[in-house]
Amino acid sequence: MDAVRRLRIGSVGFEYTIEARDYRIEIGEIFVDERPLAHWLGDVRHMGNCHTDLDPRTPAKRREAARAIYLGLAPADNQNESGRLVLYRCHCGCDYCGVVSCELKFDGDHVVWDRLTYESDDGPMLERDPHEDPADSLFPPNGPQRFVFDRAQYQAELERHFAQ
Repeated sequence: MDAVRRLRIGSVGFEYTIEARDYRIEIGEIFVDERPLAHWLGDVRHMGNCHTDLDPRTPAKRREAARAIYLGLAPADNQNESGRLVLYRCHCGCDYCGVVSCELKFDGDHVVWDRLTYESDDGPMLERDPHEDPADSLFPPNGPQRFVFDRAQYQAELERHFAQ
């Protein structure tokens, strides 16, 4: 059995530069065992995948849909039509830019984020492209990730977050 992880929804500072001007904003972040999900993936959001439906700035209608999806009350959806849960998407809101997604499963007392990886309109990236420079790859350093959460803790954290 995989280690059972702890989910927390919070925020992190995000810095970027546009036309030689520096910006800093607070954005929603997913933490797994108090470590940002982006760090587990080896990605510090260098490709613009800085939006999550858990971000407090997400429009109310999308946040309510996200709540239902994360809690398993509605099926996961995305514009790539893969049925996978989008964890990070482009700031523009378009999944066609590429997303970080997973298969969301509810298994008794556990919630599983399985085969968590980069996804494009070609589908989820389940293995490294042998022609791609590993330093430039969007493939997670340790391959597709799998996280198992205690269902009660997971649900309580999402309800706490969405009640804000």
